[in-house]
Amino acid sequence: MHGRIANSTLYRLIEAGQLARAALLHPLVNLGLQPGDDAIILSLKKKKPLSDARLGALTGLTPYQLQPRLDRLVALSMIQRLSMDSERTPATRLTARGRQVRRTLREVWHQLEQALTHDLDPAHQKILRKTLKRIIHLLSL
Repeated sequence: MHGRIANSTLYRLIEAGQLARAALLHPLVNLGLQPGDDAIILSLKKKKPLSDARLGALTGLTPYQLQPRLDRLVALSMIQRLSMDSERTPATRLTARGRQVRRTLREVWHQLEQALTHDLDPAHQKILRKTLKRIIHLLSL
């Protein structure tokens, strides 16, 4: 790749994003999860169930994409499917195993965050987060 492009901010941002995602995917495989399962597990809070519509909105998954993932997570004993109200709205909550996996995922996330920012003081960490947020906003237009 041409030197200017390989040293560009955009190239470095893409490279960093790919490497960060790869670092987060490694523990997923060890837990028997697939990419994207972490989004579902991290969206669920403790024992409180979420409707499928809310879970889909939080993860960006359509009902068609969400259902097979939920079925697999049920088979792995990480979530429980139930009805949320008298209208039998489908909902999901974490099982005890799912809560443990959630704690593990949060710890891995925290460790990676610490490794990436340990040499930045809090002010520079804040600047980095703000800059990345602005970049995400600009790219999502």
